[in-house]
Amino acid sequence: MAGAPGVVLTAGAVARQLGVAVPTLRSWDRRYGLAPSEHDPGRHRRYTIEDVERLRRMLALMGEGVPPAAAARVALESRSDPEPARDGGGTGALAVGRVDRAVRGLARAATRLDVAAIRERVEEHLVQRGALVTWEELLMPLLRSIGESFEQSADGIVEVEHAASAGILAALHGARPVPERGRLPALLACAPDEQHSLPLEALHAVLAGRDCASRFLGARAPADMLIRAADKLRPRSVVVWAHTARTARKVDVDALGELCPVLLLCGPGWSGVRAAREHLNPASMREVMNVILESGTPLPKLFPAVEKEGRAR
Repeated sequence: MAGAPGVVLTAGAVARQLGVAVPTLRSWDRRYGLAPSEHDPGRHRRYTIEDVERLRRMLALMGEGVPPAAAARVALESRSDPEPARDGGGTGALAVGRVDRAVRGLARAATRLDVAAIRERVEEHLVQRGALVTWEELLMPLLRSIGESFEQSADGIVEVEHAASAGILAALHGARPVPERGRLPALLACAPDEQHSLPLEALHAVLAGRDCASRFLGARAPADMLIRAADKLRPRSVVVWAHTARTARKVDVDALGELCPVLLLCGPGWSGVRAAREHLNPASMREVMNVILESGTPLPKLFPAVEKEGRAR
């Protein structure tokens, strides 16, 4: 039957050929976008030969131990059309523009509030691409798109943001711990009342991937606790994330600066905060990583002030 032009099949016929149940095909349609291509008004959608071959490819990969979500993504990458697979959830797909196909897959999973699928896909990319590239090329575009959608309309986006964050965090928490050797390279903390911890969670994983130890104090680190932790640990560098100026101003920058050779003030909240001008304001994850990985010798002020960015950087 392979190669027969114009042949279209019902879900039942495809299920019999592949040895799976019709509800399984429908589930793959909803979860992974492996949908039948042909559609005539008044009739059920039909599978083409190309659709069936993609399903065979997915089944073969699953037989080799590849997780279903990853197998579906590989199968979809063989599509001849440039359009992303349709979202199978109840709401419209998140608009992500021209980005890596993997970002579209994460966006579809986030729209479905499928935390498990997000975690699975992010874990795969962390292994395949590394934490830094995963953050720069996949997670930042995804979070930026969510932030832009939130600015346009909060309706239906808050739960998408929470699902995406939960899945990403679960994947990042799987990063292997790095043993500390000598002086702690980096202490990471969010400013007081700052809830946006995801960038520092990603940085923690990025540093682990470079065999660099760090300790993360989490979101909403009280100002006095941060000072005590820096005084006790005396790290080579301290990284403080602030998304807004309100939370940034609650940090005792002068006291922190006296407790470590390098203080890195990250996030859009530091823009315009006068106390931040005497310290490093890296504009990207890569720049933060490079500073921390330095040997600890005095560093010039290499980086410009933080620019305002989208809500979810």
